[in-house]
Amino acid sequence: MKMVIDFLRDKSKIIKKILFTLVILFIFVIGNKLVIPSVTVQEKFLFDIKQYFSKSSLFEANGSIYFLSLGVYPYITASIIVQFSQKLFSFMKEWQEQGERGKYKTNLVARSLTLLFAVGLALSSIQRDGISSLANNKAHVLTIVFFLVVGAFISIWLADLITSKGVGNGISIFVAISVSKNLYDTLKFLTNVNNPDFVAKRIFTLVVLLILLILTVILSAAYLKVPITYATKQNNDKIKNHIPLKLNTSGILPVILANSLLQVFRTISLLLGPENGFSQWVNRFQDSQSNYLGLGFFVYLLLILLFSVFSTFITINPTDIAEHLSKQDAYLEGVKPGDETVYKITQKLFKVTVIGAFALTVLAALPEFIKFFVWINDSDKTFKVQLGGTSLLIVVGVAVEVMQRITTQTNVKKLYKKLF
Repeated sequence: MKMVIDFLRDKSKIIKKILFTLVILFIFVIGNKLVIPSVTVQEKFLFDIKQYFSKSSLFEANGSIYFLSLGVYPYITASIIVQFSQKLFSFMKEWQEQGERGKYKTNLVARSLTLLFAVGLALSSIQRDGISSLANNKAHVLTIVFFLVVGAFISIWLADLITSKGVGNGISIFVAISVSKNLYDTLKFLTNVNNPDFVAKRIFTLVVLLILLILTVILSAAYLKVPITYATKQNNDKIKNHIPLKLNTSGILPVILANSLLQVFRTISLLLGPENGFSQWVNRFQDSQSNYLGLGFFVYLLLILLFSVFSTFITINPTDIAEHLSKQDAYLEGVKPGDETVYKITQKLFKVTVIGAFALTVLAALPEFIKFFVWINDSDKTFKVQLGGTSLLIVVGVAVEVMQRITTQTNVKKLYKKLF
């Protein structure tokens, strides 16, 4: 007992971070249930009825009547555009080399795009939910849009607080919280002992989801060891004799980015109205993603694959690794320092990233294959089965990332061995 108390006292910093994160999450959850002041009781009643019978997308806003319902999705979409722009436009590449000044410019562009997407998403949510006619009551609509946009920026601010002062990536955690209800609905549907229908299929789906959980954990933990040699003998046991290249450096982020990007088209179609040709094409495209294995489904998988590779090479710079090795008087076995080392690291990183990207893509496709081949002939092919797999992938992926952050800052494994 004394050992546990000493451990808690010694690790008070990380405990405070965990408690801080939980407080922020509590505020975010409450904000998602806080109704905007200008919404009437009748609108709330009609909204609840429509939500009960609706079949919304996983990454759509939770509703147009709740203060923090937009969440961090506008910022995610803006970040995707900014990251691609940094690779395409020379002036944005120069910003990356300008230090704090360049970072300020990039953040300004990201926040401006976030504002634009937040307004668009708010308007599309209002039109989708039928809260108020855009033509008949513009003042009421503008009031709701104002609160939703403010709520989006508050969500981003809360996520930044978690990233800087809490545990884990705030954006990813908020996304996991937002989709966790879909996972809960899935498990509730599959484990309902009072429902005698589809018992074999429900058990099979549960087993597949369990396998998905295990594979997600393995994918998050697996890495390739690239051996390194030091020019002088190192007596410090803490110095590693290899470079760990993770199989999936970007974690669950590519799945979130792919869903968010596709959601942009859904938002535009809602703004244009159901009679518009583009809106009808988007509806067919989304149908091919969620209801059968068509063009939308394979575009979704391709986006996950591309984002996996793209995110990894944004996060890891082989040139920086080579320079760090040079400063440590270390080198790769059989490889000369300098350009050859950079090329070798890039080659290894690309190979392991492609393998990890394909593995993540297969995991993302697995729930859809199960839904299509197992539930295709049943009228009870509910949204719960449709969305649960992706929700599980995101929630488990984020949970693993948070646990890895915690274990790197504490000595939990050592304490566990001492106790048992």
